[in-house]
Amino acid sequence: MNYDYINYYSEEEFEDIQSHYDGKAEFDNGLIFLSSNTSIRHNQIKRNILTEFSIYLKGSKCQAYDEQIEVIFNYKDDLRKYKPDIFVVCDDASKKGESFISPPKIIFEILSKSTAKFDKGRKYDTYEKFGVLEYNLVEQNGFIVQHALIDGAYQIVNVYKNDDDYTSTVFTDLKINLKDIF
Repeated sequence: MNYDYINYYSEEEFEDIQSHYDGKAEFDNGLIFLSSNTSIRHNQIKRNILTEFSIYLKGSKCQAYDEQIEVIFNYKDDLRKYKPDIFVVCDDASKKGESFISPPKIIFEILSKSTAKFDKGRKYDTYEKFGVLEYNLVEQNGFIVQHALIDGAYQIVNVYKNDDDYTSTVFTDLKINLKDIF
């Protein structure tokens, strides 16, 4: 990558671009990542995971959200505004307007060709740094790679496929059969 041609944007410039963009816009320390609308398959997977979590969390102090809601990761000069595909926050999460400013407990990112590098790289590092307890990379062909935060670093704790039951490391009694996701 030739870094001579990278443009850096202020947070205000990002907010202006985001307000006029018909897709997902994310901010990472002056860099802007734009994603087009997602595929039908991506949406089916997202809806299925979100539904399972919504049912499980009903009546609890936690809720599942999707990429329509922004999560702000901010510490000193490090500012990132991401829209995870699916995330879970609880009543102790802080908000700024309609954005969360506390790290979610769990995040799922559904990989696609256009987002996989970002989800496996910058987002992975950010979620680990800011203390997201569980990060799941969802392959649209039927795999979930589960990372748990252990001693401040992510470790792969499970790879789910076929007829496996996904089990959360945060909500240990939550089980979702992969056939209900894919």
